[in-house]
Amino acid sequence: MKEVPTSENSVPSSLPSCVDVQDANIIVQSSDQVNFRVHKSVLALSSPFFKNRLSSPQPFDGLIEDLPVIQVSEDASVLNSLVSLLYHVTPVILGTYERIFALLAACKKYGMVIIETYIRAEVNRGAYPGPVGAEGFRAYAIASKLGLIQEKENAAGLTLRYPMTFESLGEGLREFEGWILCDLIRYRKLHIRPAAARAPVTPTPADDEWGFPSAGKKKKNRKK
Repeated sequence: MKEVPTSENSVPSSLPSCVDVQDANIIVQSSDQVNFRVHKSVLALSSPFFKNRLSSPQPFDGLIEDLPVIQVSEDASVLNSLVSLLYHVTPVILGTYERIFALLAACKKYGMVIIETYIRAEVNRGAYPGPVGAEGFRAYAIASKLGLIQEKENAAGLTLRYPMTFESLGEGLREFEGWILCDLIRYRKLHIRPAAARAPVTPTPADDEWGFPSAGKKKKNRKK
């Protein structure tokens, strides 16, 4: 089995804490080549993905210090947090909702339903960061690309409090692909206009957020 190249054989000091267990029998290597020594049994019990991978004919990507290696697409900070949750030690809490979304996407990818549910509960009670205010626009785009349905719906609800303008979108506009932008516009049309229709009608000259002038009653020209 080939020796896997690595830039670091331990978690770099930039991470808030090092999750590295004793008597490990496998290494999970992050996309930025940081190695996490864990147990095969823990991976198999917590994840259908890893259970199937470990039972396949050629489950490993190589060796590091005589330990088999599985390489994953997540970076070291996400993997560090994930391993801390797997081993029920003090959780490594990621500092932004974008990182939390990446962690949730990893849980979804690996079928770690219990951890995924736990993270969402912690976000709901404010222990983990979530998007607030106009951050909903950028959060919607990120959640859409990651396939996080619940986070996408929550973020869409946040956007209803704001007009869909360049000012509201801010730097988040860069995250929007065409299909994501169209989906959000459709959502807002369904949820903003019915609410307006139920409200008491007060004719005003102001335009609505879509750039259409508010409807007023047309005077009928009667022939004398």
